[in-house]
Amino acid sequence: MKKFVVLLIFSLFFAACGTKQQKPVQSETVKMDTVKTESASEFGMWKIASYASNLGNNRNTSYITNTFAIWGTFSDPNNDKAELKVKFVIDKETFCMKLLQYGTTPVKKGDETQYKIKIKSGTAEVADFTAKNVSDRLFIRSVDAQKIMDLFEKEGSLYFYLVTDSKSFPATYSFTIDNPIGFGNALKKIFQ
Repeated sequence: MKKFVVLLIFSLFFAACGTKQQKPVQSETVKMDTVKTESASEFGMWKIASYASNLGNNRNTSYITNTFAIWGTFSDPNNDKAELKVKFVIDKETFCMKLLQYGTTPVKKGDETQYKIKIKSGTAEVADFTAKNVSDRLFIRSVDAQKIMDLFEKEGSLYFYLVTDSKSFPATYSFTIDNPIGFGNALKKIFQ
């Protein structure tokens, strides 16, 4: 009887785990992600990706974004120093930042009219400007974007501090970028 039970358990185990396993896929048939990235050494912390377009519109398809997540904190009436993830989306026409509360929830347009942004470099250089959130990202004017891009090309850390002018739900955001060099090379590449 013991042998029968052991044989039954072994048979069930083999039948459940061994016969219905997914077959390995040959490496040449694996579908790759459509995002093309360039050499990390050439662009530092940045990469070039392409917008997905179902309309066949090739205008302005490449953009620059950070290769790895940039983490910081945000505070609002409900949270004090909660987790923040920042993603840059920069193309030929726009300079945007996506703020993701808790790492996943995009900050969307509310009752604020603008965000005040302060950037301090490791050399104590300070840049102040404003941005607008018209959807799920902050749009920065091209004049101010050029200031940021100039700071990206300097070695060291950049400290960002953002404040909304919302009356009903004020919030602050802060994050640091360490050594953002390589941005100029990525920018040249998308303009080719």
